[in-house]
Amino acid sequence: MSLTSTAGRALAAALLLLAACDETSGFDAGADVALIVDDAVAARQGGDLARAVTLLEGAHERQPDDAEVRVELATTLLQRDGLDLMDLDRIGRFLSETAESEASPAAQRGPSARQGDYCALADDPSARPFDPTSVAGFDTLAAHAATLARTAALLGPVVPDALQSFDACTSVVDGALAYDRDAALAELAGRGLTEPQVAQALAVNALARFLDAYLFVAERLPQQTTWYRRADGSIVICVEDEAALRADAEQAIRGVGQAVLSLDARAALVGSGSVAAEVVAVALDAYQELRSAVADYCDA
Repeated sequence: MSLTSTAGRALAAALLLLAACDETSGFDAGADVALIVDDAVAARQGGDLARAVTLLEGAHERQPDDAEVRVELATTLLQRDGLDLMDLDRIGRFLSETAESEASPAAQRGPSARQGDYCALADDPSARPFDPTSVAGFDTLAAHAATLARTAALLGPVVPDALQSFDACTSVVDGALAYDRDAALAELAGRGLTEPQVAQALAVNALARFLDAYLFVAERLPQQTTWYRRADGSIVICVEDEAALRADAEQAIRGVGQAVLSLDARAALVGSGSVAAEVVAVALDAYQELRSAVADYCDA
């Protein structure tokens, strides 16, 4: 064999290796998706979140139905944008805090609405205007709205129906959650996820749905609204068209409820005495506050 032939074969092999490597994604196009996920997790744990996202986006493109890939990508997107359960906890406490501990009230967001039995608060000296966008870090949260929506979409096919088919009138009874928690956890395990991955999926799903719903009620509800905090700490939203408010708010209320279910299932998985259980209580209080603020659907 000539030296020229040997060199030619070596060059050809090198070119094949280069061709197999996707320069934009940074992984071998022929690599097993499981290995790509392992590399992405290692990159995330090492702080290289950009590389982790790139790897997982490539894996998701190759296997869009893979539950593990969806969970890992959703997790990494939120971590990249600095969003975690502390954001949920902070907003939940902001909504459910009492008047005595309330942050300084912000300016009224709109003109005073209908002065009927539901919302005659403009002339109530004990009621103060309340701005839902005045929670600490709201601007940062709003800047990541697209990430939250993408994360919720990624986990939609992974999260069981029992955690997504939240009903405002039947899923919370006397302040307690009513759903088949064991079946939901079993279904998640049946998708090939490990227990830590199940807990991870539930936390990320709860965070994305809660924050996305809060952005909706804070920014995208009908503009002719005025928020008030009563002396007892409860929130009321005044609006000219109450029926329109209910219709627009239903999706957001459901999103907060879905978040509460995911948090509750996660707390059961990791232990009822954990911090997760405390976050469940905060989220449930926030859910009930929001539902009451836009009227009680179940007594209508």
